[in-house]
Amino acid sequence: MRATTTVDGRVTTYHEAGDGGGHPILLVHGYTGSADDFDPVLGGLAMDRRVVAVDLPGHGGSEGPDDEDVYGLTASSAWLLRFADAVGLDEFHLLGHSMGGLVVQRTAAAASQRLYSLVLMATGLGALREEACDLVVRMAVAARDHGIQAAWREVQSRPPRSVAAAVDPVREEFVRRRFMAFKPAALVGGARNLIAAEPLGAFLRGIDIPVLVIHGEHDDAWTPAEQALLARTIRRARHVVVPGAVHSPQWENTDYWLKSVRTFLSEADGSLT
Repeated sequence: MRATTTVDGRVTTYHEAGDGGGHPILLVHGYTGSADDFDPVLGGLAMDRRVVAVDLPGHGGSEGPDDEDVYGLTASSAWLLRFADAVGLDEFHLLGHSMGGLVVQRTAAAASQRLYSLVLMATGLGALREEACDLVVRMAVAARDHGIQAAWREVQSRPPRSVAAAVDPVREEFVRRRFMAFKPAALVGGARNLIAAEPLGAFLRGIDIPVLVIHGEHDDAWTPAEQALLARTIRRARHVVVPGAVHSPQWENTDYWLKSVRTFLSEADGSLT
């Protein structure tokens, strides 16, 4: 079900499914993404619990301002708690994908008492390494100086991935149309997050809720080695590598991803009883 609410006076869109006995989970997408990025797994997760996937400000159907600072990590993490309040999520599991993983780390640092667990998917301790930032920087500069069409041309110029995921023309056209709807400020603000995020090492080393670090075997944003370091930094974190997947394992190996995440959430629920 697609729904809307109001946060900070702006319309916010989200997807919602399920009302099972497990504790609810809030899903947060990455840079240039939207709640639709969780479409392949929403139904599977909803077999056990309420699932909410949100469009961050300026993404998907959520309204966003022209102020680039609104899209920063600290502002986004605080906004996420206000969204949770608006949809009646008092305590919940929290999952962040890619840049969303950087956001939810900060949400957990600010309000871990509200979280049953934290799932960090295809993300890292902090900023992308220099070579991975190149496309992000070129895209943001193009959006700022020449508009969204120019930024999309930069996306299209990206070299082929070393391990290519299956091509879905319908999905690719959706991604193109979604990208064209972005405000340049959202692209610039998000890019700053990816190139300048500072690690929250002290918090992560002492975190006291269950944590799952999950990523694709061939991730090319934060490398598998970088994500293994993230898992080692967190006390008792579970580390799952999704075979054959790149940066969107929920699409690229849905069954494996679902089994891993559902098992983790069920065990986290059980540890609370």
